[in-house]
Amino acid sequence: MRHPNMAAGRGLYAFEEGASYGVDEASLPDLGELWEKGLDWQRLGPLLRRAARVDQMDFEAALDEMLSLCFCDPQRVFKQAYYRKQTKNAWARDDPAFALLQCGFLAVAAVATGCAVSAARAGTYCYLVAAAAGGHWLAGGLLAATAHAVVANAFLQDRSRGSHSVAQSVEWLYAFDVHCDAFFVYFLVAYVGHYLVLPLALGHSYAAMLLANALHLAATGAYWYVTHLGFRALPFLRRTEVFLYPVLAAAAAFLAALVLGVFGAKLNASRVLLAAVLSPLST
Repeated sequence: MRHPNMAAGRGLYAFEEGASYGVDEASLPDLGELWEKGLDWQRLGPLLRRAARVDQMDFEAALDEMLSLCFCDPQRVFKQAYYRKQTKNAWARDDPAFALLQCGFLAVAAVATGCAVSAARAGTYCYLVAAAAGGHWLAGGLLAATAHAVVANAFLQDRSRGSHSVAQSVEWLYAFDVHCDAFFVYFLVAYVGHYLVLPLALGHSYAAMLLANALHLAATGAYWYVTHLGFRALPFLRRTEVFLYPVLAAAAAFLAALVLGVFGAKLNASRVLLAAVLSPLST
């Protein structure tokens, strides 16, 4: 017996015009709308202008938050976001002090790395600072915050709250705040901790590879764990454990490197990353 579509000369897998086939196009996210809702342009301008006024920034509060992150208490930092929402109707920080301090710490770490590799030219130090603060932290943060805000607003909204609750969305500035918080913990492990054992981590032995890869795994896990906590603090989101999935990929890569190392292929993350950062200087 012939399929009806074949009989009509339309082919076995022809689709009827106008049929939805179970896909509700209205439920698909509008990325443009998500961008406009998530990024409050009226708040971004004053925040950038305030970055030029050192006397208007609260560095003491920023350092206090950094200490909370140092002592493994990120929940305290995200409670401050809840208080800001209650008092200023915004989840994100309105003070760039935390970000500027982070840039300063990255600059110091980059200069220290330059000294460790015996850099002789001032241009090398400028390049390392730009790579760390401008590339790794800022450019990476812009991409991460945008991706996280879009994913959270499109797929992690708690629809069970009902139509009587006030509709909320993840602010792009808050997503960038979460990146800053998570990156600071990453910085403590992958920059500060790594620098302290740099001669050992850059070795050619299996133990050196194990040490280097374990440090980078710990830093990656810390980054995504704090990211998960930051979005879990928002009461209108659900299934925020999706932000922990990259940790599984990092752990799988770590185990694969261990196995390959047994057979002589030592994939040392520290050596690979340092070579990638320094490669433009050798051209």
